[in-house]
Amino acid sequence: MAKPHLLINCPVSSRNKASWSERFVPHFIEEVGDRAALLSEVGEHIKAMITDGPRVVDKDYLEAMPSLELIVCLGVGIDKIDAVEAKRRGIIITNGSGTNAPSVADHVFALMLAVARHILPNDQAMRQHAAYEECPKFTSGTIHGKRLGILGLGAIGMEVARRAQAFDMEVFYHNRKPRNDTKYHYSPSVADLADEVQFLCISCPGGPETCHLVNADVLKALGPEGILINVARGSIVDTAALVGALSNGVIRGAGLDVVGGDDVTRQPLCKMENVVMTPHLSGNTSEAWVLKNNLADRILTAFLNGKELPNRIL
Repeated sequence: MAKPHLLINCPVSSRNKASWSERFVPHFIEEVGDRAALLSEVGEHIKAMITDGPRVVDKDYLEAMPSLELIVCLGVGIDKIDAVEAKRRGIIITNGSGTNAPSVADHVFALMLAVARHILPNDQAMRQHAAYEECPKFTSGTIHGKRLGILGLGAIGMEVARRAQAFDMEVFYHNRKPRNDTKYHYSPSVADLADEVQFLCISCPGGPETCHLVNADVLKALGPEGILINVARGSIVDTAALVGALSNGVIRGAGLDVVGGDDVTRQPLCKMENVVMTPHLSGNTSEAWVLKNNLADRILTAFLNGKELPNRIL
């Protein structure tokens, strides 16, 4: 029986490269200079595809693979995949939900503590003053006992909520509908959630439905003692409104693993001492990498054997 063709659209582990080469005819996009030429040659034979959150899989890309049956996304978010077209064609989509949740939740608290305790300004002060006694100290506040709001109580949100218990934080959340399996406080809207809490953590999916969900009104509701944390998608926050809120004391600070908008819109954040930013790496740990690749291998194995696919979302 001929081996099915597999398109690998993103980096994967060396172990999976070797394993999949034994069971599939693999095609590694990152190893070819001309994707269009590759798809012109083998696109009609591709049965399964491995991709991740940042890479666009649009209608044109899908049309180049008429035999495609499965898209395995290593990441959680699938907003860069044309899910409408995939559904129309009967293509199954799975994601990596749960594989990076502990890593992202850890990063949430790294950002929360860094902003709340002024870690970066104090670090710079230490580096700029040879004499310890001359070093200025930036007085900070604690996160202990504060109210935490989670926008999107999914796998990542639940991990964040669990960690919050260790800090005696009271947890509130907003989803499209309340969860029946948790005792955390449900807020009926994003603005209501922001009004209840001092820390607002964004961990919901991106895409058109959540674009600028956190806007000027939500930031105003969060208030002058509020700190915004975003480890989801930059598009969820109106960056221009965030810059204004941070500049004018509408909120106290922000910890951002993702930032939306163009370079001009984002640039003012780079000069703000009440902002800590990282380049979308909250889920990029060695532990999460292993879990993502192991899950992808289990999904492909189930696909080959005609079994139920783990983490199927479409």
